[in-house]
Amino acid sequence: MTDLLGSVVSLTGYRDRDLLDAAAVTMLADWLRPLSLSLYRCVGEAGDTRLLLQACARDGPPAVAGDPPWTPLEALPSLDDWLPHRDALAGGEPLLALPTSRPGPRGRPVLLNVFPLWVGTERFGLVEVLAEKPLDAEQLRFVDAVLKIYRNQVGLLDYSERDTLTGLLNRKTFDEQFGKCLLECDGPGPLAPLSPSADGGQQPERRARASLRYWIGVVDVDHFKRVNDNFGHLIGDEVLLLMARILRGAFRHGDRLYRFGGEEFVVMLHADSRVHAALAFERFRARMETCRFPQVGSVTVSIGMTELRADDTPSAAFSRADLAVYHAKQNGRNQLQCHDQLVEGGTLVEAGGKVGEIELF
Repeated sequence: MTDLLGSVVSLTGYRDRDLLDAAAVTMLADWLRPLSLSLYRCVGEAGDTRLLLQACARDGPPAVAGDPPWTPLEALPSLDDWLPHRDALAGGEPLLALPTSRPGPRGRPVLLNVFPLWVGTERFGLVEVLAEKPLDAEQLRFVDAVLKIYRNQVGLLDYSERDTLTGLLNRKTFDEQFGKCLLECDGPGPLAPLSPSADGGQQPERRARASLRYWIGVVDVDHFKRVNDNFGHLIGDEVLLLMARILRGAFRHGDRLYRFGGEEFVVMLHADSRVHAALAFERFRARMETCRFPQVGSVTVSIGMTELRADDTPSAAFSRADLAVYHAKQNGRNQLQCHDQLVEGGTLVEAGGKVGEIELF
């Protein structure tokens, strides 16, 4: 009992979502000892929901990482193809001891258990447990208690990490996640995603690793002060809310979207080249340009982008992208500018490699 209480207490101490997911899976696998235990997050748009594997445990703890967050949406399994998972999520109740076509170690069919996850009214994921025999009443009470604590902790993290108006990530979260991206830039590249089968079995094959490159873009709404002055701050907030929705639709599920305050937003994305990063930012800019905002009409944005460097700090990377935004605004607005390209072309001069010494001509 002491070990159990210690595990539960430790679960409430995590302030990182990835670590929280891994800790929950490890705790459940340690006490249930199933054949496998997996935690999935639902990603994608309504009507095309996909399952992103966050953490999993095979034959007991510890948990291991699942799919990289930048896994292409089309490479992830569709929720509609996994009927028990879809039904559990839709009904909001667990589905227990469902026979699968997969034989267990003793020749008996593996049993599938699916537990939906939610915070408030949002159902955001699933826990899948594959076992040789049905979970007993004590085990089910344990799972219910752990998942309640896990959901509460997810809700607290969401509250502290997100902007209250738009629901995007906030400035504090950007600073915290920046270091993790730098480690990924220096370390090994992404693995191909695990490929779940329809009955919950995992195929362990993965493709070779590739190099990781991250880019950040600073997005600033053009003439936003005019919107507030002419239409009022309430309409200004409506513009920001609609802009946040366009951001979510324009970028991938693994791209990180932040609101820094006012009309300033930041995007951190993974791309294998400058061209591909620029295409992503340009796609968003074009969508903003063609959108008709209620009462306001046309709203455009200026974007500055830069690649993350191995020795970067959050403020240094942001400053480079912000200088590119400034250049975009000084040259007509409603455009994308790349800091690195401006330096290469001689428009910006980076003296001694220090952002503070950049001069804008």
